[in-house]
Amino acid sequence: MKHILEFGCLIVILKLYSMRPIEIKNHHLRKSILRLRLSFMRYGDFHGHKSVILENEHFQLECLAQAGPRVVRLIPLWTGENLFAEVPNVTTKTQTGEFHYFGGHRLWYAPESLSHTYYPDSHGISIKEVQDGLRLIGMDEPGTGIRKTVTIQISPNRSFLILKHKLQNHGQVAVRLAPWAITMMRPMGTAILPQQHGNIDEDGLLPNRRLALWPYSRWNDPRLQLADEFIIVKSDSDSHPLKLGYFNPHGWLGYLYDDVFFVKRFGVRRDKEYADYGSNSEIYTNHRATELESLGPIVDLHPREDVVHTETWEVYRDTEIPKELFGGKTLEEVLNKHPNQNQGTDG
Repeated sequence: MKHILEFGCLIVILKLYSMRPIEIKNHHLRKSILRLRLSFMRYGDFHGHKSVILENEHFQLECLAQAGPRVVRLIPLWTGENLFAEVPNVTTKTQTGEFHYFGGHRLWYAPESLSHTYYPDSHGISIKEVQDGLRLIGMDEPGTGIRKTVTIQISPNRSFLILKHKLQNHGQVAVRLAPWAITMMRPMGTAILPQQHGNIDEDGLLPNRRLALWPYSRWNDPRLQLADEFIIVKSDSDSHPLKLGYFNPHGWLGYLYDDVFFVKRFGVRRDKEYADYGSNSEIYTNHRATELESLGPIVDLHPREDVVHTETWEVYRDTEIPKELFGGKTLEEVLNKHPNQNQGTDG
């Protein structure tokens, strides 16, 4: 009888919280209710794959329950649309089987290699509840013994969440790698990538940025716009891939879809070595998705060691983007700005 009464009280509390006109003035009670609502998970379905759903008052987050680790949906509640690409039938064939992208967010490690990057992860995951979220634990990768874990913690009352990407070496030898967090955004949006701007030395004589391009990328790709402060990549129906990487000193990448702006932030270490010609940020786009990719520094991960790469995610209406993100500029100014024809000092 006691358990029935406790369950009934929980239902009443949750119903009271969901009734907007009622204001809960007790701070500690309100905080407890927010945590109860957040920790109350439910199961869903992602194209035939079992999923786990978390929700706060701003968005709904959905993770695969048996594959990955993978976050497959991020749905702002004011739009009802998934910001992430959904590609359940897109695969890459390897000697060890088919790698399923699924869509959404995944954890890899650089440098990219067909042998280990695309090792199938369609099973073997376990899920644990943590404070304000979930921990997705992948299986040990054959050969290297690398285990991928993603811990997700959602703010109870803000459009904000933290993802901690952990790579653990459960193998017998050291592995040289860099954590690589990849978010597949739905197509037909616009990526905004901040870059180094201004002098890095007193006289302004030294170069201040460099770009890494992959063999299939084209300098004259119409989706790519290079301006002084931002790189703009507009997603369209072009199936030809485009990928570039660079060192991003600002530690964020953004994506505008309709009237929603998604931003992921990450730490920046100027004193460390990064993969892909020093890139801590990369972008890939084709007709299926645009990937926003952040990388941690290269490490030699020895047996029984781990490395953690942390991202934070924020979701805004396009009219509510923090002004400091664009250095005081408006979104319209960033998107409409064209490269200036600056004069150098040579000659």
